[in-house]
Amino acid sequence: MSKIQFVENAIAQIEERSTKRQKEAAKLFFAATSGDLRAKLMLQEGISSSDIPTVLQPTINLTFLAQYAAQPTVWDQIATEYMVDDFGPIKFADFQIDPSTLTANNGSEYFAGGLPVVGEYDEYPAVKFTASELNRSIDRKRGVRARLSWESLRKLGNFDIITKFTEAFAQYAAQQEDYALANQFVTSAGAAAAPWSGKNLTANPVLNLGSLELALATSRLAKVNGVPVTASSYKLIHGSALTSTVANLKSITTIQRTDSNGVYDINAGVITSPFNPIAFPALDVISNGATDKFWFVVPENTPRPSFLEVFMSGERTPLISIKDSGHMSFAGGEVPVREGSFDEDDIQTRVRHVVEAVAVDLTGSVFSTGAAA
Repeated sequence: MSKIQFVENAIAQIEERSTKRQKEAAKLFFAATSGDLRAKLMLQEGISSSDIPTVLQPTINLTFLAQYAAQPTVWDQIATEYMVDDFGPIKFADFQIDPSTLTANNGSEYFAGGLPVVGEYDEYPAVKFTASELNRSIDRKRGVRARLSWESLRKLGNFDIITKFTEAFAQYAAQQEDYALANQFVTSAGAAAAPWSGKNLTANPVLNLGSLELALATSRLAKVNGVPVTASSYKLIHGSALTSTVANLKSITTIQRTDSNGVYDINAGVITSPFNPIAFPALDVISNGATDKFWFVVPENTPRPSFLEVFMSGERTPLISIKDSGHMSFAGGEVPVREGSFDEDDIQTRVRHVVEAVAVDLTGSVFSTGAAA
């Protein structure tokens, strides 16, 4: 299920659970934040800050989830979304077939990734369903909170600042998803991350047509269960600095080549067409631009996913919460002296998100640091 589908389901549930008063408050809130002065005054007069968590919580959650869904991300072009039930080591389960027992099955050779022949009265061969513990755990939550003081609320009457909080937090949550995956490619020290150990191309060439040919040839030497990797297409993942280089390479139509056959023209698309470029700006952020020349090639449609973007069941989307001191009133009047916090006069907004990324199988993947430049 896509991020947008998760968000749409969450919004539908919020709308179903909202009370009549909460729906009325939502209409006032959206009108007030759209510049309707009358709605703004009605909201100030009718809702004390002690009601904000109760009355406006559904509204703020709707706003937050809509903004989160609208945030562009790159990880979903590279990794496969995966759910775990709880904190702890991430396990990936899949089927395993032992081809050695099937090589002469009913006179037909078995090829990995296909189905073995089953004789007329023979049993269907059984495959094993195994769970592999990956080299990473989902063991932390991430979040931040912002405080809105009593003074600012009294001076400004500015409910739109709550929207500003939700906009910023939605952006932070979406960016964290990309950062989690980018950490599987590069490090803050400006090097390739651990999953890429030993996968760099000979001499670390710059990104050009020749190095793309080398990447294809090297990738196809890799084997899974003795079968060479023969992907029909490849992801070409790079940072922002190589965007124009990639665009130029894809725009080349013909190149001239000289070899033992003489001088002749070839179609450059033969080299570039297997590659689907993916600009991944999070690489720039993680390494602070130190890996600008790095580029990565990942086979597509392989038996096992290259990367997983891991979320927790029931917590797929980030959660936004609101807390207030419970003793501020915009409408005037008395507030019971025993209500609210004694220590502070503020409203606090908080976002929480649980997301990690992990490499599963990089067979056939290669990269270059571009150091030959």
